[in-house]
Order: sequence, then structure tokens, then C-alpha cells
Amino acid sequence: MRVRGPALRHSITRRRAAEGRQVRNAGRRSDRSRGGTPWLTLAATLPGLAALIALLFNWVSVSQTRTELQIAQQEQYTTRFNVAVTHLGSSSAGVRFGGIYALERIMQDSPRDQPRIIAVLSAYVRTHAAVPTDGFPRMKEDEAPPPIEPDVAAATEVLAERPLGKDGHTKINWQNTDLRGLELQTRRLEKEFGGDPSAPRHLPFAFSVLNGADLRHAHLEGVDLHGAEADSANLADAIVFDVKLNDASLWEADLSRAYLDSSSLRNAHLDSAILVDALLAGVDLTEAVLTEADLTDAVLTGAHADSDEVVPTNLTRADLIGANLTRADLGSNEELDTPAANLTGAYLVGADCTGADLNSVNLTRANLGPDEEFDIPAANLKDADLTGANLKDANLTGANLTGANLKDANLTGANLTGANLKDANLTGANLADASTDKAVGLPPPPINGDPHP
Repeated sequence: MRVRGPALRHSITRRRAAEGRQVRNAGRRSDRSRGGTPWLTLAATLPGLAALIALLFNWVSVSQTRTELQIAQQEQYTTRFNVAVTHLGSSSAGVRFGGIYALERIMQDSPRDQPRIIAVLSAYVRTHAAVPTDGFPRMKEDEAPPPIEPDVAAATEVLAERPLGKDGHTKINWQNTDLRGLELQTRRLEKEFGGDPSAPRHLPFAFSVLNGADLRHAHLEGVDLHGAEADSANLADAIVFDVKLNDASLWEADLSRAYLDSSSLRNAHLDSAILVDALLAGVDLTEAVLTEADLTDAVLTGAHADSDEVVPTNLTRADLIGANLTRADLGSNEELDTPAANLTGAYLVGADCTGADLNSVNLTRANLGPDEEFDIPAANLKDADLTGANLKDANLTGANLTGANLKDANLTGANLTGANLKDANLTGANLADASTDKAVGLPPPPINGDPHP
């Protein structure tokens, strides 16, 4: 038994060493199953981290490149702009044309430069087509205006065709500019007949400055001029068709013999404007101000609009204080099938309507009486034709209706106090509830219930 003791102890020691190795190996396997050591974990994540860093670097590089490209592009636009403006001052017409169309291209490529280009081209037109300091060039009757210089015409066309909504606060300024015979016509007809579907209905000239501009014989069709300033502008013999002139200022403007058809002048100011022999067909003058305007021999009948609908000239609540409507034609025309003008609620205090054609005109609630506060006399309707006119509730206090034709007129509720109706034709006129105190020239009161003749 003693002989076997050392062998037994050796066997036990080896068994314990083997068990220790097993425990250590098991621990290593457990560590590997849990991800191994920290440095192995870090090594495993390095490729993803490197990819993320590369992605961030690429993003910064692309952003920097984009910024540099934008700066380079703006520098290019600036260079192109400077070159184009320099070309505008050339003595060569061809070089000037190149400068004008180069500016047009810059407007298309760089909307932020559009306000500056509008200002430059407006100044170009004013400089190269200025009205002489001694006033408008004189023209003989029926004389055709000289053609506009080709480069000036090109500048006006570029402005007319510019992209919309990029102007900022910049206005087209053609003040004191000689633009006789100017043609501004929208391409909406081309749009309707298979042309450019994006073509606007009206060319964008809203709030333009045209004070003192010479636009005689101009042809303006489908143009947006609402809010425009055109005081003392000369539009004699001009064609103004389907033009927006809402809220426009036309103080002392000359519209003699002008043809205004299907245009809107709502709230427009035409104080002291000259509209002698003008044709205002189907025009909307609602609440327009025509104080002391000269409408002698003007025609304000209805006209056929685009839809073939007969549209009357609308003077609802228009201010015609002191206006000269001598022989003006505002009545209906059976031959031409045009309706009479609408003067509902119009202010005609002090207006001179001598010999005016007002047959079938709607003057409901119109004020033709005096204005004592401002010492303005009543309207003068001497020899005016008011056949079938509607004067219901109209104020005709002190009005001069001498020799006026009021046959079949509706004077229900009208105020004829102190009115002069001497030699007036009241056949068939309806005077029910009319105030006739101190009126002169009225037929005698009915006898035995017979109505007025």
C-alpha cells in the first residue's frame, strides 16, 4: 500500500490539473460567445465607423462644392450682366440688340436679377425714346406716327414677355417717353388656337409709370395696367381693347378719338381727362372719377365682348361732377343692337349734358341736382334725349331740362323740385310720386282723373 501512495497522489494531481484546464477553456469559450475581449469588439466596429466618417466627409465636400458652384454661377451672372449693360451703350444697333436679349436670358436664368433688369430696360426705353422737353411732337390730322426704333421696340417686347411674379417692388417706368404707335398685344389668341398654353391673358404692366408718355395711335390689347400712373399721358387715337385700368390714374390724360372696348376702368381717376369723340364701348367705369372730364361727342354705348354678349358701358356710381357730356351718345342703338349706358347712382352734379343722347339710359338714383356745399349747380340736360330713360328716384333738383325729350321716361319718385322743364316732351312719362314743387314747364295737373299727357 505504501508503494502505491506516490502514484495515487500523482494521479489525483493530474486529474485536478485537467479539471482546471477545462474550467479555463470553458471561460474562454464563454468570453468568445459574449463577444470576446473589448479590443476585438472595437476592431469589429472600425469598418462601420470608417464608412460613416467617409460619408460625412463626402457630404461636407459636396456642400462645399455646391457653394463654390453657386458663387461661381453668381459671378458669371454678374459678368454677363455687366457685359450686356455695356453693349446697350454701343453705337452699333446689332450690339445693342445683343445686350437687350442677353438681359432677357439672364432674367430667365436668374430670377433674383429681374428687378435690376426691369430698371435697366425701362431706363433704356426712356433714354432712347424721350419726349422732347418742349412737349409732344406735333402731328397733322390722320398722320401716322413714325415707327418706333427697333431696339426700343425690342426692349418693350422683352419687358412684356418677362417671367411673372419676379419683379419685387420694381415698376416699369416709361415716364415722358415717346411711344407713339406702340404695340402691346397678348398672345392669348395664340393660346386659344393651339399656341403657347402658358401664355398669360394679360401682359404684366400693372402699376407702371406712364406719366406724360406719348402713346398716340398705340395698340394695347390684353394688357394689365391696373394701378398704372398715366397722368397727362397722350392716348389720342389709341386702341385700348380688353385692358385692365382698374384704379389707374389718368388725370388730364388725352384720350381724344381713342377706342376703348371691353376694358375695365373701375375706380380709375379721369379727372379733367379729354375724351372728345372717344368711343367707350362695353367699358366698366364703375365708381370711376370723371370730374370735369370732357366727353363732348363721345360715344358710350354697349359693345360685343369676347363672348359675343352685348355689354353696356357701366358708369354705376361714377363721379361726373362738372363733366362735359355735350352731344355725348350714351343711349341705346337699335340699328347696331347696342344697349344704353348704365348710370345707376352716378353723380352728375354740374355736368353739361346739352344735346346728349340718353335714351333708355338707366339713371336710377342718379344725382343731377346742385351741390350747395361746394356751390356746384345742377346738371344741364337742355335738349337731351331721355326717351324711355329710367330716372326713378333720381335727384333732378333745379336741373335744366329745357327742350329735353322725356317721352316714356320713368320719373317715379324723382325729385324735380325747381327743375326747368320748359318745352320738354313728357308724353307717356311716369311722374308718380315725383316731387315737382316749384318745377317750371310741367303740364297742368290732371282733370277728372285724367293722367298727364
